[in-house]
Amino acid sequence: MVRKHVRAYEGNQVWTAKEFSGRDDWVHVLSEPARRDINLAVNKIRAHGKKLDDVTASDFDLPSLTSDLAQIKQILEKGRGFVLLKGLGNSGYDEEELGIAFWGIGTHLGTGVSQSFRGDRLGHVKDLGERDRYYTAGGELEMHMDPTDIVGLLCLQPAEVGGLSRIASSLNIHNIILEERPELMKTLYEGFIYSRRQVDYGGAEKAPTYRIPVFAEDAGSLICHFLPISVRLAAMNHEIVMTDEEHEALALVGEIAQRPDVCIQMDFKHGDIQFLNNRVILHARTNYTDPEDPNLKRHLLRLWLMVDSWRPLPQHMRMQGPTDRAGGGIARST
Repeated sequence: MVRKHVRAYEGNQVWTAKEFSGRDDWVHVLSEPARRDINLAVNKIRAHGKKLDDVTASDFDLPSLTSDLAQIKQILEKGRGFVLLKGLGNSGYDEEELGIAFWGIGTHLGTGVSQSFRGDRLGHVKDLGERDRYYTAGGELEMHMDPTDIVGLLCLQPAEVGGLSRIASSLNIHNIILEERPELMKTLYEGFIYSRRQVDYGGAEKAPTYRIPVFAEDAGSLICHFLPISVRLAAMNHEIVMTDEEHEALALVGEIAQRPDVCIQMDFKHGDIQFLNNRVILHARTNYTDPEDPNLKRHLLRLWLMVDSWRPLPQHMRMQGPTDRAGGGIARST
């Protein structure tokens, strides 16, 4: 339902790039005791041969990180909505061990869910030439969110040049549009028609469509859903004709989100982990070109988390049905 009176929002989740200029308090560096706990937990999982799907927080004991992870979870839910975790890059881990560490840390924040019909709970963000999804495409990426509570990214191999992460407060974007183009707010509160990829849907019938608001208020908080690639997919596969105003509104959100005074950039290093609250943060990537050596291609791991303790999304803000555990993710096709 479109609200009759749209208001500007305030609070920790509304921030600008200038506020973080010269600051590094959004970076959490793992302590030596924390790295030791992670190493013990990784070795325990490997020794028992346990599958990541079956690993829970109780299997991945991190006593030295308990208070820090509780604080990170609070920052993600109620604070600025993003955290960069450093300290795994010099641990001597191989790719499998980094994946175990990543998953294990994630179990203390939420429940890992499937990211595609393949059932991949640790997605590989690299250029695979698949242009109809973000995480297997190369080069620059537009601003968007992922349809789960939290998205985590761990850097296995940074780009030689470029490939910087960009993030922006969706609440700040909302306020800017309200000030600059208030006539477009009705369109954004009505939202766009989305569709999933047919291969992810897995049914014999055509993948269904959903009209989801870009912005919606729930219990006094603002929630954002912005996934342009799925809007274009719905328009193409279902022959949906978008209005000029819809095209303009969709483009405006992306343009404002990438303004230098709106978004901040992060240069991922090996072992860095970024966690984002998808309800209040949009993210993107600057352009990059991979070298010919496949071992030097930009490569991240992606983790989708659902958080039971968070207020559930309103039904009209959900793109994924309860197809995987924790009420999120994409069902694996058999």
